[in-house]
Amino acid sequence: MRKAAVLLGIFALVMIAGCGQQEQETEVQAPDQETLPEITITNGLEAWNIYSILIDPSDSPWGEDRLGEDEILTPGESFTLEITEGSWDIMVTDEDLDTYTLLQVEIGPEGFVWNVTLEDIDTGWDEEEYTEPLALNSGEGSSPVAITNNLGGWDIYFVYVDPSESDTWGDDCLGIEILAQDDEITVWVDPGTYDLRVEDEDGDTYTLWDVEVDVDGYFWSVTLEDID
Repeated sequence: MRKAAVLLGIFALVMIAGCGQQEQETEVQAPDQETLPEITITNGLEAWNIYSILIDPSDSPWGEDRLGEDEILTPGESFTLEITEGSWDIMVTDEDLDTYTLLQVEIGPEGFVWNVTLEDIDTGWDEEEYTEPLALNSGEGSSPVAITNNLGGWDIYFVYVDPSESDTWGDDCLGIEILAQDDEITVWVDPGTYDLRVEDEDGDTYTLWDVEVDVDGYFWSVTLEDID
């Protein structure tokens, strides 16, 4: 009888040990976590900060700002977001509210990297809508100061050509007119030293100081690189 009790005790210990071993093996065999692809956006806009980043599925409307309300991306900094594979739209907005957009970007397991530069800016200008450039004249001098809008999709609303010795800007040479892409205004002045400034529809200014204007005049094709 004593022998039987001992055997039953040994059997019970074996069963308890077996149950503990089974539980330990279950904890070790955890499932692997899925690795999501990443979108990385780097600010390559030189002197302009990025104020918002929208990243949304191509079949959905634009959603929330991924940067956050109080965050900015300064030149050289990067932002990374984990997403799922598929087709995505990306829009970046800088401090001047200029936008840079990529549509229907196919994201695979390797993710996507975008170094945003000024060349990626949304021009909003359709070549099919192009019309004959406008040519305007202003002033009564003998030397021409010819200014051409080469800003892509941004109209020029104001043009100033004033002697460099002046303390303030004078009258707007455009008046009620607007310079669209490739439009030109020629301001006639007497030979001398002048400051030139244009202002686009967003209020951005482009300025040249102390320009020497001789009898042959001066020609300025305003580009985004001239922005103040």
